[in-house]
Amino acid sequence: MPFPPPDAPPTGSPPVLWTSPAGESPAVNADGRGSVGSATFTPASFRDVVIDAVVELETGGADAACGLFFRQTDERDYLGFSVTAGGRAVVFALEGGQMRVLADGPIPEEAPYARGIPAANRLTLVTAGPSITCIVNGYVLVGVIVDPRHKAGLAGALVVPGEAGVAASARVRWAQVRALVPDQR
Repeated sequence: MPFPPPDAPPTGSPPVLWTSPAGESPAVNADGRGSVGSATFTPASFRDVVIDAVVELETGGADAACGLFFRQTDERDYLGFSVTAGGRAVVFALEGGQMRVLADGPIPEEAPYARGIPAANRLTLVTAGPSITCIVNGYVLVGVIVDPRHKAGLAGALVVPGEAGVAASARVRWAQVRALVPDQR
């Protein structure tokens, strides 16, 4: 039986469910042979949250990308959001190791986005049920609806090498996962 709704709205801001330890900046590397490099933030599984991180693409070609993965259920099943050094954004689902692009396009010129290498950008994901909203430096880029099978899972940073044979690396300056509502745990 579900709990009855509260009589009054909650007070305070939504709680922080996880934040990167001070002074620790995970590096993510991809060898340039087409494989994606990744680093999980924490072993906790998240569902409906705000994932917020400053990710810096440190090395790679113009089509190298860095970003976030989320709702990972195993190594070959997760959702991802990445941005390239040249200013392109992609939202995708990796399902059984096969990539399915959900949204792909250039980041608008009016968006506050640092292009090139090295370049750091704040990437924010709002994940609520099947709805995923992708934000770069406070600019809402795109919202997508995902398959209901992608309910919850691990989150972390990723780097995609782009050009064949060109390695890429990224660093997470800080990351945080916040609840959507104050009483969420």
